[in-house]
Amino acid sequence: MGEPLTYEQEQEKLQKEQDGEIIPKVIAKAPEVRPEVYKDVEAMLFRGFILLPAEIGDVQFVFKSLNQHEFNTVRLLSGADGDGPSTKFWTLFLAQCVLIVDGINVLADRAGAMPLLLKLFEELPKDARKRIVRYLSEINRRAANAVTLTEAYAMEKFSRFRWAQTQGIDLTSPSVTGLEGTAALGLNWAQLLWRALNYYEDMEYENEREWENAKFIGSCFAGKGLQKIYGQDTRRREAARTEKMERKDRLLRHVLLGESLESSSADGAVVKAAHTVEELAHQLEADLKGEQDFHDRVVSAAEERFREQHAQRRQELVDLIEQRNKEFDGKPVMGGTDMSGLRPEEVQERILRRRQIDAQAAASRMVHPELEDPRMLQFLDKIGATGSPEVDSRLAQTDRDVSNVVPLPPARERGTPFRR
Repeated sequence: MGEPLTYEQEQEKLQKEQDGEIIPKVIAKAPEVRPEVYKDVEAMLFRGFILLPAEIGDVQFVFKSLNQHEFNTVRLLSGADGDGPSTKFWTLFLAQCVLIVDGINVLADRAGAMPLLLKLFEELPKDARKRIVRYLSEINRRAANAVTLTEAYAMEKFSRFRWAQTQGIDLTSPSVTGLEGTAALGLNWAQLLWRALNYYEDMEYENEREWENAKFIGSCFAGKGLQKIYGQDTRRREAARTEKMERKDRLLRHVLLGESLESSSADGAVVKAAHTVEELAHQLEADLKGEQDFHDRVVSAAEERFREQHAQRRQELVDLIEQRNKEFDGKPVMGGTDMSGLRPEEVQERILRRRQIDAQAAASRMVHPELEDPRMLQFLDKIGATGSPEVDSRLAQTDRDVSNVVPLPPARERGTPFRR
């Protein structure tokens, strides 16, 4: 390892980085977002609406969210521009939200199906209409959130892939949506915003390419004079990348967590490292004063979470002990064994008993060695001395007690085979 740099050398190095002679490494990386977060966005972009299946009077319905053109049509036909929503407004609202009725696509002939739909929803009970309106308001709220998330979606890589696939194609055409009649709906706000964002992204890419070509030509004449410009471009792109990451984080937090768009993206989540002695001294002074930075807040939040989990586990253990005490009359029970403990006399008694059993097993092997002979076991089995499970269990327990050994047949007295 080399010698540490002096203050003058550190300042000279920082000055070179600022002038572009030393380009620092770019370590910023955009966080990954699960594609499931953008499922409503893709439905709004490539289908035009969000679906809601339902069943009314044994008839299968599929409702959809409305775009801004359909909302304007409902307000215009119902005359609800000045006053609040009327009964006619909600009837038109429900009729405009219908997509499929009993397997028939209403959008294919919406003008012909509209009188029947209006009559259907006018004859529905008031409570049923309120319930349907409540569900449809929810999918329209999701559609509004999807419009807000479209800006964040446009920053993802897979969004650029879809833009390359659909560029130059009308997003409302049946070739994109797969449904007949969607071309009459017009582009919704999510589709218009996505097209505009990708258009400016393409324009920025073209400008950057032309600028890089200009710098390449200028480097042939200026040489090292363009190093400063290269450094400035690197810092500019890094700042733009960081700003884009913060903007996407604010959008996701606003839709998913309900935070305000005006607040900081992560409440100080971007850690700013000290680059000069003054910044380091200021950071040290803040630490001595007890001011918490982002890292301190993250550690404090983690410690608080661990404390809550530990307290929760302790409370669960206390509840379990109280439940067991009530169940077993105050005796601490574990695995069905009384854990109150043994007295020293009982421990000594068990040790002596174990020694006696071991001694009896050793004596049985010494007094009756024939019991260990396999041929003797065959003979006992032949004469029927080991045919019952009780006898077999006694033979298996001969190492515990000599008295449990199966007795041998009594020996006959010696005599002559024939008597006179």
